[in-house]
Amino acid sequence: MTCRMITGTEQKLTEKQLSDLEYSTLILNSPVARSLAVIGDRWAFLILRDVFLGIRRFEALRTRSGAARGTLTARLKSLVENEILYRKPYQESPTRYEYRLTERGVDLYPMVMAVWDWETRWSQENEIPPALTHIPCDHDFRPLFRCADCHELIRLREVSFKPGDPGSEAESIPARFQRRTRTPTASEEGVDRRFFHVLDVIGDRWSGLVVAAMYFGLNRYDEIASALDIATNVLSDRLKLLVANGILQKVPYQRRPVRHQYRLTEKGAALYNVTLQMHEWACRWLLEENQEPVILFHRLCGAQLHSEMVCSHCEAELHGSEVAFERDFELP
Repeated sequence: MTCRMITGTEQKLTEKQLSDLEYSTLILNSPVARSLAVIGDRWAFLILRDVFLGIRRFEALRTRSGAARGTLTARLKSLVENEILYRKPYQESPTRYEYRLTERGVDLYPMVMAVWDWETRWSQENEIPPALTHIPCDHDFRPLFRCADCHELIRLREVSFKPGDPGSEAESIPARFQRRTRTPTASEEGVDRRFFHVLDVIGDRWSGLVVAAMYFGLNRYDEIASALDIATNVLSDRLKLLVANGILQKVPYQRRPVRHQYRLTEKGAALYNVTLQMHEWACRWLLEENQEPVILFHRLCGAQLHSEMVCSHCEAELHGSEVAFERDFELP
């Protein structure tokens, strides 16, 4: 699938120019950075995918994600500590637990749906997500993300921002969760590869932050490195990854000597709905009262941006309890 490149005007959330220090404060304390500190790695995403599908027990989660036992234990512990999951006993002598979503965890549903929609549209893999049916209208559908005020579809080029109150500093993600992790091979029995494409792209905190920096209009290597305070080898690795996966394109902006900058492709810009849902979830659950490090606006209507997720067929608001899908596995 070809990816049209997004121009600089389309790519920037705003024309306002900030200093390197202001960009660094803005991005690293943003709601998206706070979300990534909690769920910003491959295994956390896969756990959430499976728990939303009804997989709740350790061995089933391990088999379907392909995670090592120690890795899965660490991620589950982190998600429990961050009040996204809770443990519920299902067996005595010995006591065994299953993992269920808290209210905070259930509220990640729009983000999971945004990931599903992007994966369905852009993945080249055979293991695409199953079709979803909206029970009230009894039709297959795609989730649409609209402005809650004017009901127009949300597009990156039609969103602007202004810095708000950064409040307390965002917590950094634990070092053990920052590493890129391998993709399980297709031969590993029982592994569910759905969502693997999007996780190859943004399945770690640094990749997610590099994409976020692009959304703020930072295109050049030095700009991104300064704003994110990221090691040069890590930044180079993530930029190569994003170019290889068609999220960014590398284009020259100077001939003598040749220097390049990075531009979002259409595929990369389409990830914005995932990022927006992370932003809104963090605003609801991870920020202090009245704290808004970044305030988003919808250019079409001028209102502060708040999204709504609706059915592409009947345009009614989507709720997880009203969405059905065809299972291709048995619950343990």
